[in-house]
Amino acid sequence: MPAPRRPELDADTLAGRIRDHGRETQLFLSSVLVSVAVANAAYVFALLLGSGITPILWLPFMLASFGFVLITFSGTSHTSLLVVSLPDWRAGVLPLLQAMAVFLMFSTLIPAHATMPLLIDWYAVVAAHAIIGGFWIRSLVAKINDTRYEPALRDAVEGHLQSMRRSAIATVLSGGSWLVVWLTIRLWVVPEHPVFLRFQGILGMVALMISIVVLAIIERDRRSFAALVSDARAAHLPPGRPA
Repeated sequence: MPAPRRPELDADTLAGRIRDHGRETQLFLSSVLVSVAVANAAYVFALLLGSGITPILWLPFMLASFGFVLITFSGTSHTSLLVVSLPDWRAGVLPLLQAMAVFLMFSTLIPAHATMPLLIDWYAVVAAHAIIGGFWIRSLVAKINDTRYEPALRDAVEGHLQSMRRSAIATVLSGGSWLVVWLTIRLWVVPEHPVFLRFQGILGMVALMISIVVLAIIERDRRSFAALVSDARAAHLPPGRPA
């Protein structure tokens, strides 16, 4: 009687694949997002260099846009370590919408002769990027809440969840603020006070400073999360075992 064939896929292997699939999907989509954004940024940067437009007008917006790319990528880097479930439709739709927003963020800076006709809409794209980011963070919070973690990790996970909830609220509020800026410029400045448009570089500097502050907060949270995980691991090690 022939020996029974060993199954090519067992339950443990499938469970491991399911556990890792969420993080792998997150990393893949993030890499796609960054690749698209960097390629478009390089193209737009070359056009702006050859346009003759003073860098004082466009450089703050370019740097701020690049900062928002870094925020989108680094903001979910350590969160992806906690995602262990199968991705749903939100795991694909929200990152791709973010990729589209980042692509449009640079595209609105494309010059036409000696002007930047789409610069006014840059604020609307930034607002959309922030609001989508807020929903993305909330979807990740829901996934983490539905996951069971080892008792040693609960404090670290809960601390990270609190930080994510604050980030989601701040991100949506920031998006609302940029939406107000866009509506103000579109409905009031352009028809009644177009002379103020020459000072848009100030808003670009504000956006750049916001991106720098957010990146600093992300790095602080990353270090805090790593420290909490390290402390939790050390606290639950058996006596005499090195950390």
